[in-house]
Amino acid sequence: MENARRPSIFTSILPPLLLAALVVATQLRSGCFSAEFGDDESSHYISGLMIHDYLASGLHQGPLAYLKWYHSHYPLIGIGHWGPAFYGVEALWMTLFSPGRLSVLLLSAVLTTATAVLIRHYGTVHLKLSRTASFFAAAAFAVCSITQSGSSAVMLDIPVALCCLAALIAYNTYLATERWRFSLLFGAIAAVAMLIKGNGMLLALLPPLSILLNRRWHLLKRLSFWAPGLLAGLVVGPWYLVTFQSVAAGFRYRWGLDYSATAIAENAAILVQAVGPVVLILAVIGLAAGLRRTVAAPVGVNGALALLLAVWLFQSTVPAAIQDRYLAPLLPPLFLLAALGGQTMAQRLKRRAAEALIFSFTALSLLPSALAGDGKPRSGLRDLAKIVWLARTEENPVVLIAMRESNESAAIAELAMADPARPSLFAVRGSRLLGGGGYNRADYEARFSNIGQVGSAIGSANVPLVLLQADPDGWTHVAQVEETRLLAREPWRLLGSVPGDGQPIYLYALPPAAGKAADIAQWLIVTGPRALQ
Repeated sequence: MENARRPSIFTSILPPLLLAALVVATQLRSGCFSAEFGDDESSHYISGLMIHDYLASGLHQGPLAYLKWYHSHYPLIGIGHWGPAFYGVEALWMTLFSPGRLSVLLLSAVLTTATAVLIRHYGTVHLKLSRTASFFAAAAFAVCSITQSGSSAVMLDIPVALCCLAALIAYNTYLATERWRFSLLFGAIAAVAMLIKGNGMLLALLPPLSILLNRRWHLLKRLSFWAPGLLAGLVVGPWYLVTFQSVAAGFRYRWGLDYSATAIAENAAILVQAVGPVVLILAVIGLAAGLRRTVAAPVGVNGALALLLAVWLFQSTVPAAIQDRYLAPLLPPLFLLAALGGQTMAQRLKRRAAEALIFSFTALSLLPSALAGDGKPRSGLRDLAKIVWLARTEENPVVLIAMRESNESAAIAELAMADPARPSLFAVRGSRLLGGGGYNRADYEARFSNIGQVGSAIGSANVPLVLLQADPDGWTHVAQVEETRLLAREPWRLLGSVPGDGQPIYLYALPPAAGKAADIAQWLIVTGPRALQ
């Protein structure tokens, strides 16, 4: 009996544990547990934290009223630009464990590990790959530089990749069984992906591509084929009707062939950089084997190809942005096809050690990209946030953040994380009080033209604390605040400083505001969500 159980333990428990250990190891190497959050990452953290705190508050306010109140204190809530699905999961995780940095980063580790485990499952079940080949695909995903960035941050791209792969498995099962429940399951998972982030819409391309590649034309006559679209449309449609204008405001390019040409070239370069030529060559070999029907599971091959094409077509058409993390949903099918290619080569060589040698060599080819980079930078904002809370007063709980763009959001997240009675501090964005601009800040301009106006704005608002970091080539208002400090009649009192990430960050107390109360009504207007005003 003992010998009979050993294979089950090895195949069912050990591989997921090894994958989890691999993911956590990449996190430790990045230094993410001691680093501040990034720009979008801070928004994702604050959005989940708001839902967590709302649930913990006893639900005494309506959700929109609470969102306005919370955003006025920590103006970084991304619900509306991004969907609410991930934030709901994040809030539940925070409730079960903790809203701290370690906790939410372990959520990222769990999601990455779950994706890797599903890759291994898809390889063994849907592609009939060997254990070695399937594990290679999962491990390669875990260590890929694009995945590492997602694992070491609170971002939406890995959750979308997880949903895309789960949706593919559901749709493959539908094709195999033609049962309604798997059709509806695909629709439900697709709806979740779309409510995490807009690029979840790529799953709308998966059914037609799967039908085309598998030549299952008869399904077009069945209601079960159309049901996922109806389900997803009913769930997701109202959300995007309300929020699409906010989402489109974040697009960094214009629709058209010019964008497609740029996206194809740049995304191809990103893939070569991230996975290397060896993986791409193996993926082509695996794809060729699948298209020639020389493999045991053509539906699985077609499914992987369908998802890969869906991601590529979507990212080559929708002009949101061109970034490596947007290709995260493409990595599972790519590594699976590469694993199929490696196994195909090994079978043709007919050598016992061929498979192990091929995947070992491929793994080595991934190392330069996987080990590149210096990890997440640490600015020291988490230390200054603690000093802010020591200096904060009940009658004037305000701090103005005049810092470079990348750290303005990080400061808000650190202040919120340190807040013992959220929300009880107005973290005022300098880019909002003293500047203006759109979502991508491409149309940024300073609100005031001279230092006197800036000093008057800060003084009339009775701002008691300022977080200040020089930004020589960035926002104008930051330099204006620094000059205001130098020309102040009463010297600003330095409470603390940290090295920062290139430029020191200082925390100052402003003597003219001492003993004065904040105008709460004013701050609710200045820092509140504009879309709800």
